[in-house]
Amino acid sequence: MQRPFTIALVGNPNSGKSSLFNSLTGLNQKVGNFPGVTVDKKTGVARISEQLTANVIDLPGTYSIYPKSADEYVTYEVLLNSSNKDKPDLLVVIADASNLKRNLLFCSQIMDLKIPVVIALSMVDIARTQGTTIDIEGLQRMMGVPVVAINPRKNKGISQLKKIVGDMYTLRPPVHPDFIDIKELAGNWVEEVKLLCGQESNYGALQVACNYMELHYLQASHRIRVAALLDEVKFNKAAVQAAEIMQRYRRIDDIIRQCVVMESPIKKTIASDKIDRVLLHPLWGNLILLLVLFTLFQSIFWLADYPMTWVEEGFSVVRGWALEIMPDNFFRDLLVNGILAGIGGIAIFIPQIMILFGFITILEDSGYMARISFLTDRLMRSAGLNGRSVMPLISGMACAVPAIMSARTIQNRKERLITIMVTPLMSCSARLPVYTILIGLVIPERQVLGFFSMQGLVLMALYLLGFFMALLVAKVLDKLIKTKERTYFLMELPVYRSPRWANVGITMVEKAKVFVTDAGKVIMVISVVLWALASFGPPARMQAVEAKYTALKAAAPQAADSLDKLHATDKLENSFAGIMGHAIEPAIRPLGYDWKIGIALITSFAAREVFVGTMSTLYSVGDDTDDRRIREKMADARFKDGRPVYTLASGLSLLVFYVFAMQCMSTLAIVKRETNSWKIPMLQLLYMSVLAYVGGFIVYQLFK
Repeated sequence: MQRPFTIALVGNPNSGKSSLFNSLTGLNQKVGNFPGVTVDKKTGVARISEQLTANVIDLPGTYSIYPKSADEYVTYEVLLNSSNKDKPDLLVVIADASNLKRNLLFCSQIMDLKIPVVIALSMVDIARTQGTTIDIEGLQRMMGVPVVAINPRKNKGISQLKKIVGDMYTLRPPVHPDFIDIKELAGNWVEEVKLLCGQESNYGALQVACNYMELHYLQASHRIRVAALLDEVKFNKAAVQAAEIMQRYRRIDDIIRQCVVMESPIKKTIASDKIDRVLLHPLWGNLILLLVLFTLFQSIFWLADYPMTWVEEGFSVVRGWALEIMPDNFFRDLLVNGILAGIGGIAIFIPQIMILFGFITILEDSGYMARISFLTDRLMRSAGLNGRSVMPLISGMACAVPAIMSARTIQNRKERLITIMVTPLMSCSARLPVYTILIGLVIPERQVLGFFSMQGLVLMALYLLGFFMALLVAKVLDKLIKTKERTYFLMELPVYRSPRWANVGITMVEKAKVFVTDAGKVIMVISVVLWALASFGPPARMQAVEAKYTALKAAAPQAADSLDKLHATDKLENSFAGIMGHAIEPAIRPLGYDWKIGIALITSFAAREVFVGTMSTLYSVGDDTDDRRIREKMADARFKDGRPVYTLASGLSLLVFYVFAMQCMSTLAIVKRETNSWKIPMLQLLYMSVLAYVGGFIVYQLFK
């Protein structure tokens, strides 16, 4: 079978590479992992012409061909290893026209690997705003490869790019000449390395010489021979790299002089610079950041109020309809009190999840998310990290799993490990259903200063509590983990852009679907298991309960309604679930929790959002005729002495417990995968569990 034509997209971060990938592939995408590593592998299928369909790979962004992070090593290996199944037939190098000199350096390095190249020039409109005009035809002539201007966000230049790719596939033009003479730079020995290691270019051979110990696809015998050869020729890696960069820049300077016209030698101040004077100001920038976060958390309650009510009422109607049309038997009880109660308890929070991801997408798309990293760099450094750790922490507000995976861009191993250890303390979307149902129970709906919602302020406080605890733990770990390795935070700020509203909408829908399918599977299973545990128990106990209430109803038939409720409660307490809850109740009573909360703490270890489904199931079993909302049922919950279970003290204690608790098997699994050790996730589980218990205990004692 003929291997499909493969196109790889390469370029600097924030160059428009992902936008081009989305434009070329549309919805024909999938995300996996590159073989042997945990780095994301985004692939898709693009219709280039009527005759050509190509596989497209979005390689991790990198500033230079010389790798430093795990992501950059993936790009490096794909480009150098001729036997890699992802080896591209053609490279589309995305170059930022507003930073042309630096981007052409990377382009020239890619070109010298002797893989057919097309340069896709992005950000041309921004370069024009800066007063820069680029002669694209002249640039194409001097670079020796096709150059096309693109704007994937507006779908401009895509058809021209496809035509060039199609022509190169059909005509198979000769490979472009060397940008610089590698043999003259390094010596004739590169020919031997080229033949020995199966490289297609002299520059590829030089790259092997620079990093042969890190290239795992090389045979041991090849490594030994390369090491011996480099020793013979007295190879100085740093000197050769420096000379190479200088040679490339000399030619690039000549190209820019002939192909680029600037209105002024001083870079014009564009709109992004003017906005940054305010948004990156030491005082106003941080105040605006707090305002942005406050608006986000207020909106989670305010905007989601009506759709949440509609979802809740919809499930109530379905539940009532099932009760009416189905006979009173085992299957009705399973459907209504097991499946519908569990899924309905979590579906109500879909609007809030969509709003959260919508806001995060807007912040990323507009370019403001990168500014958050810049603003918080000093704060991060005080905790032993740097601004690069901010992105995983902020991403942790959505989900800890991809956030932890994104920490691989951190070059310093110590900082990467600390970031992985503290990221789960950030309040993820799975905590949101727990927060909102408990806040609705114990925090009054009143305005502060006549405008701010008390519930929104408490929600924001929970997110900030997780963030500052993450910094505190990071500071402790920084003192405990000793290393001499130091890193610096370098980041290019993207220009501000209007969010792609279609992309925001698609992201909201896709994230909601993922939330429903992924969380729904777990909740479905746990809800059914919980229903069974809460409906059945040891035969002797259950028979004793039945005998007791049969006798009571016979003796006092006029009290049948009140006895039915007591009967349901006793059955639940004597069920397998009740026995489990009562077994752990002594350990959690100091935190103000009852046995039902204990069961929820156990089940929600699979996923935090299962807490709400568990409550829905436990408060629905034996209560078929009660159509009240789950929050109303929880508000009426009482201990045996008549005290309410959900008070301000117990509610705040439970909120703090969920801020700190790990309660997520998926996160533990991904930490093990990223660190290649069970030691780290087990330590993580231990310290977060201790924090959760101690924090919940202190809060309960303060407010009771």
